Amino acid sequence: MKSNERLLYLMLTGVVTLWGLNVVMVKYLTMFPPLYVAAIRMTLAGIALLPIVYQYRKSLRIGLANWLLLAGVGASSIALHQVTLAAGVQYTSAGNASLILGLNPLATALLAMLLLGEAMSWRKGLGIVVGFAGVLIVIVSQHGGIHMNGWGDAIMCFSMLMYVTGGLFIRKLAVRSVPVLLITALSQLFGVVFLWFAALMVQPASYYIGLKVTPFQWLVILASALLSTALGSLGWNFGIRQLGASRTAVFLNGMPLASLLFAALFLGERLQLVHLLALLMIVAGVYLGSGSQPKPSPAPTAAPSDLTTKA
Repeated sequence: MKSNERLLYLMLTGVVTLWGLNVVMVKYLTMFPPLYVAAIRMTLAGIALLPIVYQYRKSLRIGLANWLLLAGVGASSIALHQVTLAAGVQYTSAGNASLILGLNPLATALLAMLLLGEAMSWRKGLGIVVGFAGVLIVIVSQHGGIHMNGWGDAIMCFSMLMYVTGGLFIRKLAVRSVPVLLITALSQLFGVVFLWFAALMVQPASYYIGLKVTPFQWLVILASALLSTALGSLGWNFGIRQLGASRTAVFLNGMPLASLLFAALFLGERLQLVHLLALLMIVAGVYLGSGSQPKPSPAPTAAPSDLTTKA
């Protein structure tokens, strides 16, 4: 293995570790309103990505249809995803949340077949069934069955689906030759606008200004925004550009494990055998679901949202 490839693998491992830790950080911040947490985190990440917009300032004439798709990405995979992520972890454990978010690649494959007409092989179908079965095992064990009192898990499933929906929009933008980094930055800014609009509809600005945030809580918010969201997105894009989508997707298998370990370490959540079983089933499902994908073409590189969630 070449030294450059080793460094690339190390970087991607760091990205999925940060994404696993991000679920725990959002769980820690549940003392604040979900809209507030999401708006602050995404605003900081958007500011960090502004240099990309400046770099591509001569490429902003992309047509009305593409601007609408970018707004769709911002509304679904950023605004709705972040709000429901922050709300969902208030009612379920960080371990459950990470396992549900780990279904992103499988849900993407299913929706791509239904909405974009992509072929469904037996391996991909088996992967979807095995992966969803792993999440159902956790939900049943936690709530004694599948009924509507598991709102936290239901919200997390919706959060995951919103991110996948944004990924489908990103696929269309990438096919239309819109630069991936520009998609990431502009959709982030759209998401920030939607989040603050919703936040100010719920509470006036004076309410959010009056919230007391400790220095350590600000540190957690900054780490989540700048490391997990902004830097993680850029690192994942770079990995896909170098390795291709299918090879990069293998690293996603480590995200639920990282989140479960961090939840046990920082939040005192108990690791149970059922979590290990569900994790193994999800990893197997992702492997089956992505293993039969065709090799990436040299055409525009897919964005990270095509494959997973960045928390």
